[in-house]
Amino acid sequence: MGSLAFLLVDKTRGFVEACYERGDLDATLAYLDPSRATCFGYVADLHAFNSDDVARLLEASCAYARRIGSRIVSHECHLTYRNEACAVVLSSLRTRATKGDAADEYVRRLTFVYAPVGDEWLVVHVHSSAPDTPEGEAASRGMTARDVGAVDVDAVLSQAKIERERYEIVSELSDDIIYEYDVVRDTLHLFSTRFGENPNIRRNKVVVEHCKSTLDPSGFVHPDDRERYVADTRLLSQAKPEPGTEHDAYAYVYRLRPVFFFDDCKGDRDTYVHQRVLGRRIYDSEGRLVKYVGKIVDVSGEYELLEQSSTDSLTRAYNRSYLQSRLREYCASKQPDVSYACLLADVDCFKSVNDQFGHLVGDELLTSFADTARALFRTSDVVARLGGDEFMVFMRDVYDPRVAMERSEALIAAFRSAAADRGLPHDVSLSVGVVVSQDPHPFSELYRRADIALYRAKAEGKNCAVAYLEGMAYPEGGCPAKPAPPAFPPPSLGD
Repeated sequence: MGSLAFLLVDKTRGFVEACYERGDLDATLAYLDPSRATCFGYVADLHAFNSDDVARLLEASCAYARRIGSRIVSHECHLTYRNEACAVVLSSLRTRATKGDAADEYVRRLTFVYAPVGDEWLVVHVHSSAPDTPEGEAASRGMTARDVGAVDVDAVLSQAKIERERYEIVSELSDDIIYEYDVVRDTLHLFSTRFGENPNIRRNKVVVEHCKSTLDPSGFVHPDDRERYVADTRLLSQAKPEPGTEHDAYAYVYRLRPVFFFDDCKGDRDTYVHQRVLGRRIYDSEGRLVKYVGKIVDVSGEYELLEQSSTDSLTRAYNRSYLQSRLREYCASKQPDVSYACLLADVDCFKSVNDQFGHLVGDELLTSFADTARALFRTSDVVARLGGDEFMVFMRDVYDPRVAMERSEALIAAFRSAAADRGLPHDVSLSVGVVVSQDPHPFSELYRRADIALYRAKAEGKNCAVAYLEGMAYPEGGCPAKPAPPAFPPPSLGD
């Protein structure tokens, strides 16, 4: 049930756009349960109780939308009731005709009843009414009650009053998502306006009741951001503000699913967008938290630029500066009894690949290494290219040193397999130097230790991993296989 609210908002939007804007009957019917869906309209003969009648009724609506060139001007969704067996979504829709001389507008009130069918939720009843037709609403309530069981639909529908016009105005002025969360009522309001060529201005509103039981972070927050999101939410929900912080604003950035509001990603349930959540808390005279009010801003463009400055253009692995920054941040805040690891990897005989097969094959091999490493390690680990054919993987929170060696050996095996698939000779392999430590160290020291271990791996025949042991050094009279990196700190990167 965690993502049910956004799922039903997605489906309601899809149904409305397919039926009342594009006039696509097949797409409209895809949202309905064909075995038991019913429809009811505000004209006496617009009712349907079997699949053929439902298709006939909806085809009439689709044909009309195509004929007048219907465009949606505003759309409000209100998830007003839900349990494990059904959910009720109220939809208020305003469309505009674009064909012909007159630009008439049409208003509809829609009631959708959803029920689980197999692994998805489908519409089992839809009612359409025009304003000022109470008899149509009364008829719909009776049919809706039959579909959802012993539910007081009158009480449910009475909560669907259109309000907070001031937030709609603000959303039009800012082009952001405006939100208000009522703590007492446990109700979330979202407002958004998207501008295109007139008459393609689209006003959207979503109301979600019972937020605490309906909106689970797993439904809309990226897995790597959920722990931080929950911690921030808990901090913001404190009963009484600290003295002097009653009016403080908050600002957080999370990767969130852009459901309903961002057209570029609609329908893709695996897409996340960097969004900045800004707001302020409102307290009553007794110091009780009653509301959160703010806006949500799409900052994905900022983070794309940040990623470009933090990654290697060829392999899309992170660069040295980003790695140093993440290491420095981690060592400054890590728990004293938790270890971390750095794996320095170098491609054996890489020069021969470029000489015999060409630089394009060499570039492809490096890119393959980065892809393989990202797949083998956790999303919280950092895969970075230090230069040439040399990479480092930074592993956070390593509780068992053997894990670092096991991951290194798996990486070596996967890389060798990828090289063989490309027809490269057997000596094109991978050597890895492994450092595991509980103590914070600067990057230069970690690099030195990992490079000593890598030097030993090369000396032991390559295609293997060697762990650094305290006191281990380069061979007497020998030199490092490559110069140590500069010790100066890199420019700091913002979050």
